[in-house]
Amino acid sequence: MNARLPILAALLAACLAGCVSQGPFPSLALRPAEQEDWTEEPAHAAPVVADDAALRTRISALIGEAREGGRAFDADLPAAERATAHVGPAESDSWVEAQQAISRLQASRGRTDEAAAELHQLRLARAGQPTSATDLAALDAAIEEVGALVERQQGQLDRISRR
Repeated sequence: MNARLPILAALLAACLAGCVSQGPFPSLALRPAEQEDWTEEPAHAAPVVADDAALRTRISALIGEAREGGRAFDADLPAAERATAHVGPAESDSWVEAQQAISRLQASRGRTDEAAAELHQLRLARAGQPTSATDLAALDAAIEEVGALVERQQGQLDRISRR
């Protein structure tokens, strides 16, 4: 059995030698794609989008409506403050007058609330559409301005309603 081992090894070597291909072998060096840094997403240029005049007009109109609602609220505020300053027991005449004054105050801020809601809807609609950075900045500034007006009105309404 020991005599067969060298013959078997020689036969195996001859068979394996026939499996080796002749010719140039590919380099084992890194390929160009393997040398790139794939840890970061490639930067894509944002598409250039023109300003939308119709959107700007609508934003301006909504700001105007919110400001008009603010003026109406400010005009009704002194009457509501007077009516709620000395409120009698529930269902008394002074209590009913105070409730009516608060209702008028809430109604007068409706334009501001509607403008704020529509500005938010415009922002949501524009999130999925190509919109210029200038238009988005104008829309965000309008939302912030009208939002501050809504918060101020709500604070005053809360203060009066607590009475």
